[in-house]
Amino acid sequence: MAENATTTVEKIVAERVSASREELLKLDSPVWASAKEYALDTAATPLANQPSPYIKATREEKDIGKITRVNIKSVHNGKEIFFYLKWKTPEANLSIGDLSTFPDGVSLLFPMKDDVDTPIKEMGTQDAPTNSWYWRADFDNKPKNQIAQGLSTSLYTENSSIIANSEWKNGEWKVVMARAFEVPEEAIKLAAGKKKSIGIAAWEGSAGERGGVKAFSKEWRDFVLA
Repeated sequence: MAENATTTVEKIVAERVSASREELLKLDSPVWASAKEYALDTAATPLANQPSPYIKATREEKDIGKITRVNIKSVHNGKEIFFYLKWKTPEANLSIGDLSTFPDGVSLLFPMKDDVDTPIKEMGTQDAPTNSWYWRADFDNKPKNQIAQGLSTSLYTENSSIIANSEWKNGEWKVVMARAFEVPEEAIKLAAGKKKSIGIAAWEGSAGERGGVKAFSKEWRDFVLA
């Protein structure tokens, strides 16, 4: 794959590569250096979508959504999918401090069903659920697998097959998340040649962002496994 500049586009393509899981989990792998990078703009989750009366009473929408862009790359090796995410943040927030400081985080969101209209702003509905892969700085690189059927319904599955590697350096988080195409827990199924939709969310812990208080991509993007 040739070197590509970062672009903001509607479609994200995961190219197939000949590389092992161990190689693709490395943040400095040459594979990632040559993979195409896409920019996903994010914005504040509306206060009207916050399930907590406390949040609605104490927060202003202009103070939510501190992370305004997440860059993403994706490749697969025919059996596993890999996402390389990076975003700017002045400091690494690794744990829950007080009521104003929480761990940094990022999440990939997918509709569970391909043949129905799934609302991204509400995290799906009962008939059109979503699956998210949720990395947080205090999860010890063991992202959670979540299923949601609307606002304030996200639940972790008992098991998660998602693995990760991460690093904060020079004002930037870099995170690789990976998972096999087929997994035993409730989650999206993937395969080479398949098209899905994808969204993203990010949490700036130093701004008190957690739960529904976050930045997110307001529209689904097409995601294709080449």
